[in-house]
Amino acid sequence: MIIERMRATFGKLDNQELLLKPGLNVISGDNEAGKSTWLAFLLAMLYGVDTKDRARAGRLPDKLKFQPWSGKPMEGIMELSADEGKVTLERVSQTAPMADFRAWDTQTGTPREDLTGRSCGQTLLGVEAQVYARSGYLRQQRVSVSADAQLEKRLSGLVTAGNEEYAYADIDEKLKKLQTSIRHNQSGALPRAEEARAALEQRLAEIEESQRRLAAYREDLVELRSQREECREILAGLEALDQQAKQERVAAAEQALAAAREDREAWETVCAGLPDEETLQGFQAELQQLQNELQHAALEEGMSITELELPEPDPVFGRMGPKEAHDKAAADATLVQNARNAKRPRKKPALLWYLIILAGLCCGFAGALLPILPLVVVGVLLSLAGLGLWLWQRIDFNRRKDTYISLQRKAREVLEQYGAKTAKEVVLRGIRYIHRLEQQEEELPELAENRKLLEELADRRLDIYSRLEAIMPGCGTPEKAAALFQEAQQSRQSLAQATLLEQQCSVQLRDLRFALGNPEQEQADVSRFANYDRESESQRLEDLERRIEATSSQADKLAGAIGQMGDPLELQARQEELNQQIQRLEDRYAALRLARRALMEADEKLRAKFAPLLCEKTGELFEKLTGGKYDKIQLDRSLHVTVHPVGSPVFRPLSYLSGGTVDQLYLALRLAICQLLIPKAPIVLDDALVYFDDKRAALALDTLRELSKTRQVLIFTCQSREKRILDQLAAKRRAAEAQAPEAEAAEA
Repeated sequence: MIIERMRATFGKLDNQELLLKPGLNVISGDNEAGKSTWLAFLLAMLYGVDTKDRARAGRLPDKLKFQPWSGKPMEGIMELSADEGKVTLERVSQTAPMADFRAWDTQTGTPREDLTGRSCGQTLLGVEAQVYARSGYLRQQRVSVSADAQLEKRLSGLVTAGNEEYAYADIDEKLKKLQTSIRHNQSGALPRAEEARAALEQRLAEIEESQRRLAAYREDLVELRSQREECREILAGLEALDQQAKQERVAAAEQALAAAREDREAWETVCAGLPDEETLQGFQAELQQLQNELQHAALEEGMSITELELPEPDPVFGRMGPKEAHDKAAADATLVQNARNAKRPRKKPALLWYLIILAGLCCGFAGALLPILPLVVVGVLLSLAGLGLWLWQRIDFNRRKDTYISLQRKAREVLEQYGAKTAKEVVLRGIRYIHRLEQQEEELPELAENRKLLEELADRRLDIYSRLEAIMPGCGTPEKAAALFQEAQQSRQSLAQATLLEQQCSVQLRDLRFALGNPEQEQADVSRFANYDRESESQRLEDLERRIEATSSQADKLAGAIGQMGDPLELQARQEELNQQIQRLEDRYAALRLARRALMEADEKLRAKFAPLLCEKTGELFEKLTGGKYDKIQLDRSLHVTVHPVGSPVFRPLSYLSGGTVDQLYLALRLAICQLLIPKAPIVLDDALVYFDDKRAALALDTLRELSKTRQVLIFTCQSREKRILDQLAAKRRAAEAQAPEAEAAEA
């Protein structure tokens, strides 16, 4: 196939044309003159633009990278010559970039139905876009040839019967993925199925063991419950024996309670007319103390107590002296006068405190609604301050009111006591009492200080006897009072003893009746339980209850766990399914292993056929490119290369070669692949010789010139060296051709 003309609106190219000829074409230009754009356009016309490609870090897809700078739609035309004649290709961008394709015969205009936008490049060149880009489409070197699946298919097709769809790496990778999906550590289907089966078997074993343990627990429960019923029967018999004994004790307690109640009622009758014990004890103590004081005072005066004739005491001042009476009358008169002069307290207005409380509430509500926290705090403080001041005012008013009421009450009591209406009358009443005392002292000058003491003691004795006579008539003498005190004390002691005995009998009877329960129930014959011990049987019952509770709890937990483990029948069915699935997976894995082994053997045979052919062709080209310094190469399965220097006994890896020599080797390898895979496709080079020295660049251009005799070769370069070298080679060739007839004539 020969490309004759290209017209492109593509990237920086705006409806520009490129004319090409058969054989070797050198297209030179400065950097950014559009050489790489023409190369991308060539591929786009043959294979289209990948519209599914997305932008990635540091790289733009062709659909974005080569958008026309002019803003026009991306489009182009390519005219070429093929075995079927001249063909014109056209691509425009109506639906997607370069997606709308049309092809026709250039001379007749007849559409070429066999060429489509997707199959055009493969139909004309015979290879896919990946293969052409890795073989006949050579960009700047220093990039090794990779083991692409499509390239491998084409290489393998050299030694097959024309079936170029075979690729060992592709098929082996698919088989390997299938094997990995079946068995790959713990992520394959087979390990997962085996793990599931092992877990299922373990669960079935756990269920079986749990069911065995549950049956044992239930047998133990039956035996323990039987022992518990027996123990309960024994305790019930012992309880019946206790009931019989309790009934007898209840009857005896009822008789004792009746006797104690009769005794207590009798003593209550005796003590009903007696004063309470505290009053009698008080009288007794006062009389005893007073008797001692009277006897002592009477002995000092040399007279008996009965000889004392005591005047009646004053109802207000009693037996006070003049000074005491004067002080009392003055104090009482002052109290009455203060009460008359006191004013009733009045409440102070509380409007100010109400306003403070209201202001605080308003501030608090406003702060809560806005919200403003300081305003809320101020409102709360104002409200609390107003409330506190209001409470303090109320407390102060109540205190002053209570003081006023108490003062008035005391004044009334004083006036009632004195029989007066004013403070002046109170003072006059005191003056009269003092005047009377002074008259008595004038009439009885012989009364001494001890005489006054005897009078006071005598008055106290009369008071005590009068009070005692009021509650117990006939006790006006010390002898009768002493007998009364002793009799009352003995009667109360007897009543207390009888009451205590009755309470004890009542409590005992109540406890016995409570312990007896229902005494009317008929008791069976329980004499056979008399030899059992209650404490030991109770302890035995407690032990049985604990064992039953623990065993029942364990059985319930175990039954719940068995229920959560699942139905054994369903688990067994699932186990059988897993066994069948594992067997199928193992059979499939074995089949895949055999298939990969057979595929590897077939691939080794194929490679044994095509590898020598590729190495031979590459070696020939490499020898030409290096001027005969290297004559052979070797390729392993991944297309990694070693070279043989002329005269060396061993092959050398690429690490021993210079960068320029490595470029020459890869150029030779790619040219060999082109000759083997795409003998009719144009070879395109983009600055492929930039790292070659002048000598080897000349060798490479001479080799490309030889290849251009059978196919079109396009060299895009930014230098003028390639044209200069080609001109020198052409001059040498013309000189050699001119000298050839002279040499032949000389020989003749």
